[in-house]
Formats: sequence, structure tokens, C-alpha cells
Amino acid sequence: MIEKMKKITILGAVAALAAACTQNVVYEIDYTVSLDKENTYMAGEPVRFNFDGLVDNIVFYSGEIGHQYKFKDRYEVPMESVKAADMNIEYQARYGEAGALEVWVSNSFEGLNGSDGAADRAAIKAMVDGGMKGWTKLDYQEGASTKWTSQNYDLKDYMNGFSIAFHWNPPKNTKTQRTYWINGEITLNLEGMNPSVIDFTSLDLVSVMMNEEIEDPYYKNNGNGTINLNKREADIVMQGVGANALPYAIDGWLISKPIPLNKVSNDQGTVIKNLQNYLHTFEYTWTEPGTYTVTFVGTNSNYAGRSEKVHEFTIIVLPKLLEE
Repeated sequence: MIEKMKKITILGAVAALAAACTQNVVYEIDYTVSLDKENTYMAGEPVRFNFDGLVDNIVFYSGEIGHQYKFKDRYEVPMESVKAADMNIEYQARYGEAGALEVWVSNSFEGLNGSDGAADRAAIKAMVDGGMKGWTKLDYQEGASTKWTSQNYDLKDYMNGFSIAFHWNPPKNTKTQRTYWINGEITLNLEGMNPSVIDFTSLDLVSVMMNEEIEDPYYKNNGNGTINLNKREADIVMQGVGANALPYAIDGWLISKPIPLNKVSNDQGTVIKNLQNYLHTFEYTWTEPGTYTVTFVGTNSNYAGRSEKVHEFTIIVLPKLLEE
């Protein structure tokens, strides 16, 4: 009986050791991709790929603009590739006295600190006292209360370092201090690429309350009298207050840290296989003729590490034949 127990204990230890070793191994990928012999390679007709072997995940890059594997880690382009930069801002002036908003842009602003409230208040005061030197005031026409207005601005003079500043300063506290909802985006027209869009939610915006009655310059509680960046109503919500609700007229600034206007989104692939599904064939249809570099990225991964294998094909898609 003792001998039998020893054998069982030894076998159990071996099994446990084997399991531990297995869990610490990242299995190398062994999969292949081939083109189906029945493919015609005509625009508008599906191209089929066949798969063999074992792989956990596969990401597909079609080779079309915006979906090229070689640009998966590209987040900016040469400045000369940007042919135009246009900003669209949607404004909605809510309830309250008009004339409480100014909008400024700069190509020379060095940015706020973002963590030193006293320094940022001093920097903004210096800007104002200096007559907003280096800033250009944008034309802003308030529409009817609670109605959206849309205005466009050409940013060609702000390519190397763009900043935008919103100054929210209702005329007095004895009347309702106006609320503003603001949405915005910058569209970059790029040579040889789809347009790239930078929306206001991706800007690095710093809000500073200049009122001395507010101890914390970065004060924001998502309530009345504050600038909010996490509301559903709009990208930016400047939430006003009723008459005499505050002992001061709001004096708030929202300023973006400077960025060059050559930022782009990296090219994206499409996940066509994961651990939850099997994949023996995959079809994709190119709607336009052209030459495409098609890429399949296969990966295996666990907590011990990651392995990857890439397959690429050059696909020539011909114009679709006209039916007789």
C-alpha cells in the first residue's frame, strides 16, 4: 500500500510539473494563408483566402487607405502632406444674458501648466493684461437661445502649433449667467489619405477659474458655475447659474495645449478570428480596382508572453468587366 501511494504521489508531482511548464509556454504559431484557386480578382467580387494550421487570433488589413499594416503605428504625417485644415464648431447658447463667450486661437502659445493653479492663473492674467498678444479672436455669432449654430474656420496659419481658448465671462451675476454647449472638430485634408479628424474630446484642454472667490483654479464639480468635459449634451458644457445664485460673475477659461496639425489616427485592422471562433476561409470584396498589400497578423498570447506571424499578399484587383 505504501509503495502504491509513493507511485501515485510521484505521478501527481510529474503531472503538476508538466502543467506548470505548459502554462508558462507561449506556443509558436503554425498557420498558413493561401489564395483560393477560384478567385477572379475583379472589383466588386469577393476574394477568398484559405487558412490551415493553429492560431489563436488573426487581424486582417485590406491594404486600402486607412487599413494598411505598414501604417499601424503611424500617428502623424509630414506637414507637407496636410493640404488643408478646417475647424467646425457647433455652439448652442442656452438660457441667460448674451455676450458671455469669446473664442481665440493661437500658433505661438506655449501652453498652461495644468497642475499649478497659481501659475496658470498668472499666465492667463498676463495674456489678458497684454491684450491677448499672439492670439486671434474668432468671429462668433450667437444664435437664438437653445438653437445650434455651426461656424467654420480656416486653420492654415496654425499648422505648426495650434491652441484654442474659450473665455466664459457673463456680464454680471445679477442676471442669469448664460450656459453654453460646444462641439467641435478639426478636419485635416491629407495627400493620398482619407481625411483625418481631430475632435475636441481628444484635445488636451485645461480649465481655469479666475474668480478669487474660488480657491481651487481647477475647480469643477460638474455643477452650476463650472466648465464640464464629461457631459452627454456636448463636448464642452459651460454650466451657468440663475440671477444672484453666485456672488460673482463667472470668469472661466478653457485652453488647449498646443499641438501641430499633422496628427492622424493610425491605420486599423479588422479582427477576423479569436479564441471563440474557428476560421477555415475568409472573403473580402474590394470595390475599387487597384494594387493592394493585404496583411494577416496571427498571434498567440497568454500571461507568459506573445508570438506573432505575419502573412502578406499583393493583390491586383481589376476593373469589373462590363456585361454585354
